[in-house]
Amino acid sequence: MATGDCVFCGCQVRSQGEHALPRWLFRRWEGQGPFTILVNGEPAAKRDGGTERDELPRVTLPVCGSRDPMDCNGWLNSTFEVAGKPQVRAVLDHLQPIEGAAVAAFVRWVVKTVLLYAHPLAQYSEIGHMGVKGSVLEVPGSALTVMRRTGEFPEDLTLWMAVVDPAGPSVGSPVVDRVCLPRIIRADGGVSDSSSATVGLSLPDGRTVLFQLLFHPLIDVVNPFESSGWATRLWPDPPAALDIAAHPVLGAEGRRELTSWFFVGGAEIGIQRGERWPDGPTGRALRAVEQGGVFPS
Repeated sequence: MATGDCVFCGCQVRSQGEHALPRWLFRRWEGQGPFTILVNGEPAAKRDGGTERDELPRVTLPVCGSRDPMDCNGWLNSTFEVAGKPQVRAVLDHLQPIEGAAVAAFVRWVVKTVLLYAHPLAQYSEIGHMGVKGSVLEVPGSALTVMRRTGEFPEDLTLWMAVVDPAGPSVGSPVVDRVCLPRIIRADGGVSDSSSATVGLSLPDGRTVLFQLLFHPLIDVVNPFESSGWATRLWPDPPAALDIAAHPVLGAEGRRELTSWFFVGGAEIGIQRGERWPDGPTGRALRAVEQGGVFPS
């Protein structure tokens, strides 16, 4: 059970909280166990020492419910689940192409789901406190408060989608230079770091779809997998149409490269008000001496 203050409105949560992966999504895997959860690529042990699970772990987050004035759980349902659920089923269960408003509803559902799944306060059943290293999005709490008030996602969130078949052939994958993202020192003295989370969901043909969400405050980035056509950018500006069955397929090596194409650890970069990296006077002056960085020109 998720306890604490609601991540959206701050009130005390008196219910079990919100399931980051909704119950209806878990029904896709009923009867398909046993499952093994990987943490940093290694099987995560259960409390009894085993690794196989009859059911996938639930992930809950402190979100207030219908007994509370704001009912943020109900807001999530009416804002994202109602419109997104039929599109998720069409894409993930039936590999159907979608277009227009259906794509927008699907993409908004995915962004919401990864945001909750990778939240620092998310609690996992079975694997408890272990979590998944590298899959925590350090989005400021104030951004979720604004999201609740306006219905808009935080700025500088980008979502990509890729399809993977580790056991099958793939045409190839790009030769990736890892992208080094700097630590941003804002004009107000605050510090902003980038972070990302990747969630994989199985497809009925045995492949996996990966959704990679990157939070990159005040930084403009170029994903080499998007540039070479192996990944599709879904947010911001969702595509007009989406056909997951026709999407290029990465192999196991491509998956490893996709999930590690960027890292945080570059120089601390001071950004003036209204400026972004790498554009702007500061970015242009320091870009030449930034070590290990691969940035758009």
